[in-house]
Amino acid sequence: MSLPSVELIPERSIVAARIVVALWLVGWTSKCVLLLEYFFKTLVSHPMVNDFFPVFFRSALVAQVAYLLPLLALPVFVSRRQVWFCLAAVVMTVSSALLLLHQDSANDATFESSFWVGAWLVWFSISMRRSDADFLAHARSLVLCVVAIQFCGGFVGKLTSEYWSGQVLADMFMEQKQGLAASWVRAHFDEATIRIWFQWISKCLIVGECVLALAPLLPYRLVCYTGIPFMLSFALFKTWMIYSVLSCLVGLLIAGWLLIAQEVADTDSASLRRKYPM
Repeated sequence: MSLPSVELIPERSIVAARIVVALWLVGWTSKCVLLLEYFFKTLVSHPMVNDFFPVFFRSALVAQVAYLLPLLALPVFVSRRQVWFCLAAVVMTVSSALLLLHQDSANDATFESSFWVGAWLVWFSISMRRSDADFLAHARSLVLCVVAIQFCGGFVGKLTSEYWSGQVLADMFMEQKQGLAASWVRAHFDEATIRIWFQWISKCLIVGECVLALAPLLPYRLVCYTGIPFMLSFALFKTWMIYSVLSCLVGLLIAGWLLIAQEVADTDSASLRRKYPM
């Protein structure tokens, strides 16, 4: 008597989802020292009242709970059950939405990118048992759409003469204290030279964001192989805290790349079965 077959979640889908959750949490916690003090100390001792927001979204308790809630996503790293992936995705999305709508965190881009990546994971986790080509293609297309949404706003916002000339980025670079290369560059080069460099760095940044804003129109591997290094390079000229916004997008692109590998493997396996039937 044979046992009924159990449909398992494809291994690469589990790995892809775990990578998304892991890098989402990296971005979420990258400013934890700053945000924990802000949510648990500053908001309690110096509450702000903005009548534009409902009472619920002015509560310090709501912000505190929302920031800690993603800890419930940790079981995905020790369990292969689909329900944990769905729970993690919902928790991540809801937490991001709460802080995105809260008066004390609405202006932080961390929670915008986290929300869209969480929304992708909700969709993916619900159907992650599937391994057909249509599902994998749809998943990759949605990855590119999320990336495009994030960079479209940044690209449009930089279409000013001050950004194109490099003035804004040069001013930020000269003033910041946390950039990975800022201190070394300022110690070895004069300000005039640095500003000349930023005339070209700023143009490259704008062009790069334009390319990523057009991601759904481009081949996935091209976006992945160029977009990830582009995003990782941001900390050279800005504060490393920019990874609170970008790390979840990096995880999303890596997950999409793994799903491409799964589709190729499945296609090759099917071709071999047709060529060499059992």
